[in-house]
Amino acid sequence: MARLEQLKAASVRHIVGPTIMLGSGTYFDFAEPENSALTVEDFAYGLAAACRFAGQSVSRVTGKRVFYTVAEHCVRMSYAVPAGFEYDALMHEAGEPTCGDMVGPLKSLCHDYKAIEKRCERANFERFKVRMSDPDLIKLYDLRMLATEKRDLVASADRDQWAWAQGAQPLDFQIVPWGQHEAAERFIERYVELAPAGAPRPTSKERPSPPDFGPGRWA
Repeated sequence: MARLEQLKAASVRHIVGPTIMLGSGTYFDFAEPENSALTVEDFAYGLAAACRFAGQSVSRVTGKRVFYTVAEHCVRMSYAVPAGFEYDALMHEAGEPTCGDMVGPLKSLCHDYKAIEKRCERANFERFKVRMSDPDLIKLYDLRMLATEKRDLVASADRDQWAWAQGAQPLDFQIVPWGQHEAAERFIERYVELAPAGAPRPTSKERPSPPDFGPGRWA
């Protein structure tokens, strides 16, 4: 048992605090996220690797399972909000590039996680110059996105049961998920369009192409 605990402890990298290696080659410190140099690509690909609804999404169009990313959620929401709030909408999930997307019902039971995620969110808002000038408006459109996602991407029983009980009406577009790499690239493109002066800029060398599986790749 002692050996098992040693192995578990060894799997957590400590530089200053508990850290993870980012795709850009730098470390992210959960104990001091304010000192971590997250790049635009780290942000975009982190969100594109995180799926909404714990991966339990089913397309209303095809009836098949789909991978619907947090990055896509953010990009779509940035087009839905009123003018002047697009950047806040794009960046509103700033805690999730490194913390992942824990589903709301589970998150409500994990108070320590929520505190850590909020600190990471604040650090990334500061780093990427996100003002978040009207949190209530962003929350309203987050709920409208949720209503749209419930309509288009969840099993029919829950879709009917939810029934827009939060008072937020779904938006007037239909979601057919893009996939991970397209979502990341669209996020970066939208970021370049919206980011204010002084915010970090993308670095092209950090933008990998989708993998090529050759002639036998899955359709």
